[in-house]
Amino acid sequence: MTALLRAWRRHICGFTSVMALVALVGCDSHAEPTLPPNTDPTTISERVNRADGPEFLRDVTSAAWPDDGQRAAELVVWIPRDAQSTDRTAATRAGQTAHAIASFIADNKGEPPNTPPNPPLWQAFARSLAPYVGAMVGDATGVEGFDSLDGPGSQMRRTAALFAAMTKDNDANQVLIDAASERAHTYEMAFAKAAVAEPILADRGAPQADLLRAAALRSLVATGAQLAEKGPTATPAHAQTELAYQVAVLTARPDDPHINDEFFSGGRLLPPSDIAESDWSIYDTQLTVYLTPWPRINDAIRQFGDAYDVIARGQ
Repeated sequence: MTALLRAWRRHICGFTSVMALVALVGCDSHAEPTLPPNTDPTTISERVNRADGPEFLRDVTSAAWPDDGQRAAELVVWIPRDAQSTDRTAATRAGQTAHAIASFIADNKGEPPNTPPNPPLWQAFARSLAPYVGAMVGDATGVEGFDSLDGPGSQMRRTAALFAAMTKDNDANQVLIDAASERAHTYEMAFAKAAVAEPILADRGAPQADLLRAAALRSLVATGAQLAEKGPTATPAHAQTELAYQVAVLTARPDDPHINDEFFSGGRLLPPSDIAESDWSIYDTQLTVYLTPWPRINDAIRQFGDAYDVIARGQ
């Protein structure tokens, strides 16, 4: 009887220990972490950039916040405000904090599937990262403290992982996509104007730098969606056609023998978005033929496609 009682006690103690462990793990996964009592930018920046900053961010993102993460989101609302501050100290602090957030997200792409969605928090992260899409591809003009997550000309796996992770929330994802697309368009326009002004220099120097940054951003958006299984296989074809259009539209006229009249409206070349899918191949070919007299422009567009592919195929 005594032996039976001891066995029963061991069984109960073991069961209790297991249940306690399960409860502990559950609490650690979704319990609200202690937020800094002082939420000024300096305090938050120091907390996020500490050695245990990633652990803090993991606790914040994995918590089941009653307000869906709104209170936690308020910790970083100052970042987009200070990102382009004329106060270099404030701008650097914002950039370093955004970089810490970006690094955490990029390096924790395999988060548990039951992590709470916390939409306001992820949207705040996206707004904090948006000012730095140029810095992500090596152009830190106008910002401080944010170094690219990957080396120039690399497969940009960490940055692609960041873009993939941001698909967690549709609104957050759209904020980052819009920022990246707008910056890519700015680079493409700068390239197009420079290429038309000096065609012989289109594939080198500043025009080439703008071109490759645009290619990286276009590829990161598409590759991120692909990695998250929320988009098709990333290929450069459409982006290259868009780039060719940006150049051709500056000089092409309706009477040009290389481009069909139907691809003009009001005397202006139609953008790719206005071209029927059935006509896309002809349109693309005619843009290439139109640009043939300027081989270095076509070479530059091919470089764009190659740079896009390095990222898209390198994950």
